[in-house]
Amino acid sequence: MAIEGHPLNGKVALVTGGSRGIGAAITRKLASWGCTLCINYVEHERSANAIAAELQANGTRVSLHRADVSVPEDIEAMMKEIQDLYGDLHILVHNAGATKFSLLENASLNHWQFVQDTNSRSTWLLAQKALPLMRQRPGARYITITNSSPVKIIPRGGLFAVAKAGMEALTKYLSYELAPHGIVVNCVRPGLVKTGVFKVRPEFARGMQRELEISPWDRTTTAEDAGNVVAMLCLDEANWIVGEIITVDGGFHLWGARRGGKQDDQEE
Repeated sequence: MAIEGHPLNGKVALVTGGSRGIGAAITRKLASWGCTLCINYVEHERSANAIAAELQANGTRVSLHRADVSVPEDIEAMMKEIQDLYGDLHILVHNAGATKFSLLENASLNHWQFVQDTNSRSTWLLAQKALPLMRQRPGARYITITNSSPVKIIPRGGLFAVAKAGMEALTKYLSYELAPHGIVVNCVRPGLVKTGVFKVRPEFARGMQRELEISPWDRTTTAEDAGNVVAMLCLDEANWIVGEIITVDGGFHLWGARRGGKQDDQEE
């Protein structure tokens, strides 16, 4: 039963890659709206423990699930853990993702397979293995997190683009196939958010500066922006939004090709 200020009260939510960056923002938002949180992580145990302690201090029920979503057996084991703990799963947010930045001419078969397995194949397997826990649950949602690589050239980002394009296509097909089970499926595409990837791609900072130069909002996309939209899609009022890829970037995708700055629009 939803209560004021906690519209998702009683829902069990799993966020893959939910301990850092955009995933952590999604985790915090869903917790603040009343969800029980299942936080998935792979390597960053300290971050996972920290966010779990933070949420528990605020009264949220939390469990941590170490699983590599590129490994089918890990996905199965994680769903078994959730089954044993809660018996239900109402919200699944597939945020975990990884890539190998490489020119396609230099990429190896192992690189290709790793990026596909982590992003695209995992989208299918998570849906398949979570279905027994989510079928006909009130307010069931499956939300995937993509990025701009399928629609905008990112140098050395070809492997990521193909995998995320696969995730987006799977989102659309799953929205159709899971609808009879009462599960609403959508995809969220955040704009450029400052996360750990900036350590290996420092040029992304120049991209954020470019956004600031031309954006009328005088800010760039935050992880919290993405978390807010994910949470809104989980509301009962959003149950007729189905199979969509929702861009969350303050409109930058509309005016990002402009060469001038904000002052170009001012009348003389």
